[in-house]
Amino acid sequence: MADHDDLLKRFTPLLRYDSNEQYFVDSAVQWTDCPNNELRRADVAEGKKGEILARAEPVGEQTKLTLAFLGREKYASGAPFREGDIVGHSGKDYREAYVRLRRERPELNNVMYGRTAQQNGRLWLQYWFWYFYNDYQLAFSAGLHEGDWEMIQLRMHPSEDRPDLAVFAQHRYGEKRSWSGVRRDGERPIVYVARGSHASYFEPGFHQTEAWYDLADGKRPGPELRLELIGPETHAWMLWKGRWGDTKPKNSLGLHSNSPTGPGNKKQWSKPNDWLNEATETTLGEAQERPEVKAVRNRGTLAIDYDFREREPLPSAVVVTVNSRDEKGVPPQTHTFEQFDASGKGRLATGVVLDPGKHYDIYTSTVGGDPPMPSESRLSEIDRATAKQKEPAVTRVMIFLSRLIARIRGNR
Repeated sequence: MADHDDLLKRFTPLLRYDSNEQYFVDSAVQWTDCPNNELRRADVAEGKKGEILARAEPVGEQTKLTLAFLGREKYASGAPFREGDIVGHSGKDYREAYVRLRRERPELNNVMYGRTAQQNGRLWLQYWFWYFYNDYQLAFSAGLHEGDWEMIQLRMHPSEDRPDLAVFAQHRYGEKRSWSGVRRDGERPIVYVARGSHASYFEPGFHQTEAWYDLADGKRPGPELRLELIGPETHAWMLWKGRWGDTKPKNSLGLHSNSPTGPGNKKQWSKPNDWLNEATETTLGEAQERPEVKAVRNRGTLAIDYDFREREPLPSAVVVTVNSRDEKGVPPQTHTFEQFDASGKGRLATGVVLDPGKHYDIYTSTVGGDPPMPSESRLSEIDRATAKQKEPAVTRVMIFLSRLIARIRGNR
C-alpha cells in the first residue's frame, strides 16, 4: 500500500457548496486569530463571563491566543484545562469579522485537514473541515452557532490501493456508501455541502434529516482546498476538549445549538469503525420548484421582481445570496427577507447596495409551507451598470462611504 500521506493527497475531496452558502472551509487559525476572540473559563453566571486565559488581541498582561496555546490537558501557559472552557467571539458581527479575515489573511482561506486512523487493522483516510459559523437559513434559522467542525472518512480496501467505503458526517450521525456509489472526479470524491449546516452529502438535492432538512444543490463549485496533513506534535490543538464558540441553546425550541468540540473529541477520531456502525443510508426528497424571480438593479440597489401567485401558500421568506466575481477574496453574502406583497406579485426592495462597476450573480430561493420547506434556487446575472442606469447622488454617496469604511477597516 502506498505511503499514507500520498493516499491522503490522492483521494483529497472536492467540495460543491450550495448556491445560498456564505461561509466556507478555511483554516482553524481564523478562530484563534480573529479580533475579539478569547479563550475563557465557563461563564460564572448569567451575563457574567468567566476568567480570560488568552485573547487574539491581548490587553495589558494578557496572553496571546494561538492554536499552539491550546492543549488537551493543559495550555501552553501551564494552566490546566477545565470543563466548560471555550474560545468565543465577544460580538455578533460574524459576517463582518469573517469577511475581514478572508481579505486580510488570504493564506487562511480554503484549507482542510487530513489524517489517517486505524482500528482493527483497517486504515481510514479522514478529512476535517472548519467553518467560521453555522448559518442555517432554512427552518426558522434554527441551529445557529459559532464555529463548525465537519468531516468525511474513506476506508481503504484491505488488499487494494483504493477505498472501498465512505462515511460523510451529517449532524449527529453519518451516511455510508460503497466506494463504487460515490460520485468522483477521477479518484477524488465529491462532497455536496448543505446550506448553512455544512453537513456533507453524496449527491446534490433536498435531504431529510433527523430534525429538519438540508438543501445541498452543489451549484457553487468550491475552490481547490489546500490539504494540511495533521501531525501529532504540530496539531495537538485538535485534541483540545473545549468548545469552538460560546453559542448555547437559548430556549427549549433549540433555535441555537451548542458550539462544537474539536475533532479529537469525536468518536470517529479514534474509533472510525464504531462510527461506521452508527451510519445510515438516506434517500433524496424533493425541494419546491425554483421561484419565479429576477434580480435587477434599482436606483443603485438590488431589487427582486417576483411572482408567487402559483404557490400555495405564499412563501414565508425569500433567501437571496449576492456575489460578485469582481470582489476578490470576498465570499457571497446571504440575506433573508420576510415581507412582500400579499398579492404574491411585486418588487422586493432589498436595500443591498450594488456597485455600478461590478458584475453580480444572484441566487434566490424561498422558504414556505407547514412545515417550512426550501425551494431550489434561481440564478440572475447582473452586468455592470450602463449609462442609462446612472446612480442618483444619494446612492453614489452610499457607495463612496461604504468603500471608505472598508478601506479604514482594512477590507480593501
